[in-house]
Amino acid sequence: MAKETKTFREHLKEIAAILEWFDSQEELDVEEALQKVREAGKLIKASKERLAAVENEFKIIKKEVEG
Repeated sequence: MAKETKTFREHLKEIAAILEWFDSQEELDVEEALQKVREAGKLIKASKERLAAVENEFKIIKKEVEG
């Protein structure tokens, strides 16, 4: 099965949704909060990886243009 590739923007939207969840809680369920933190951590890692890939693509294009 192919790995789903999300865009950087999609990652940010999901992270924002997690932050909104935390803001909306009057009483935190510790287990659910832990799951949300884990999910956010994975999203942050994926975002960093995507940014690094995009940066690399820009470097490649710059080298091609500069000849």
